[in-house]
Amino acid sequence: MNIGLSAPWALILGITALIPLLKRGQTAISYPSISMLPSDPLSTMLDRLLRSSAAAAALSLSLGIAGPYLHEQWVERVGTGAHIVLLLDRSSSMNENFSGSYMGGRAQETKGAIARKLLAEFVARREHDLFAMIDFSAAPIYVMPFTQDRPAILAAIEATSGRGHGVTNIAPGLAMALDFYSGKPFTGSRIVLLVSDGAARIEEETRDQLRQWFQETQATLYWIYLRNPRSGRLSEKPVNPGESTTPEYFLHQYFQNLGVPYRAFEAENPEALQRAILEVEQLENLPLHYLEKLPRRDISGYCYAAALAFLALLLSAKALEVKSWPV
Repeated sequence: MNIGLSAPWALILGITALIPLLKRGQTAISYPSISMLPSDPLSTMLDRLLRSSAAAAALSLSLGIAGPYLHEQWVERVGTGAHIVLLLDRSSSMNENFSGSYMGGRAQETKGAIARKLLAEFVARREHDLFAMIDFSAAPIYVMPFTQDRPAILAAIEATSGRGHGVTNIAPGLAMALDFYSGKPFTGSRIVLLVSDGAARIEEETRDQLRQWFQETQATLYWIYLRNPRSGRLSEKPVNPGESTTPEYFLHQYFQNLGVPYRAFEAENPEALQRAILEVEQLENLPLHYLEKLPRRDISGYCYAAALAFLALLLSAKALEVKSWPV
C-alpha cells in the first residue's frame, strides 16, 4: 500500500458516523398528524443527504486525525544534463584573500567565501543537472548525495561557510567523489569539479588506484585552481621542481595522464574565478536518466477539507431549520 497512517487508533472515532444514520438530528415539531398527507420524495432525499453528510464529516475528521500520508517513493526522471560532484577545498589556506584586483570592493572576502557564492550561482543556473557535494581538507567529508533538489544543494554549500582548517589532501576527496559513480549506469556527463587553492603529494600506489577508478567511471575532471602569489602557475615548470615545494605543478601533470578528459582553470582573483565557472558551465549536456526520491507527503489536509465542506452543508441546513410551526 502506498498510503500509511501516523495514528491508526484514531480510526476508531469513525464509529461516530453511525450516529446520524440511526438518529435524526432535526428538532421535532408538535403537530396532530401528517399520516394522510402524500409522501414527499424531496424531503426524504434531503433527510438522507443531511444524514449522509453528517456521517461523511465524522469519517473525514477521524481519518484526518489518523494522519494519512503517501509513502516515500522513487520516480524515474529523464532529461539532459550532467552528474556533477562539487569537491570543495576546506583547508586553512582557503581563509586567505585573493591577490590583485577584486570585484565590487569585496577585498575582505576569503577565497572560500567567494568560491561558495559563485558555486551557488552556478548550481542555480544548471537546472537539469544532478549535484553531489564533498568537502575536504586533511580528510573528506560526505555532505550531499546526488540530488536535483536545488534548495538542498544550495543549503549544503551555505553550510560550509565556517572557517577552513587543516591541510590540503586531495587524494581521499577524489576517491570519495569517484565512488558516487560506482555501479551507476552511464547516463549524462560525469564531472568532478575540484575547487582548491593547493595540492599535496599523492603516493604512487594511490595514483595508480585513482587512475584506474577514473578510467572505470569515465568521469571528467575540472580543476579550478585558486592561485595565490606564493604558488606557481600550472603550465610553467618551476625553477627548482619538487613535489614537496611545488605540488600543484606535479599534480597537474598527473591529472593530464589520467586517461580521461581533464582541464585546469587558474583563478588569481574573483573575476578569474567567475570566468572559470562560466566556462565550466558550457559543458556538453547528454541524455540523463536518474531516479529521484520523493519524500513522504502528508495528505490529512484533504480529509479536513472534505470534513469542512460537509460541515458547511450541515450548518447551512441548520440555519434554515424552522424552530416552531406557526399556529
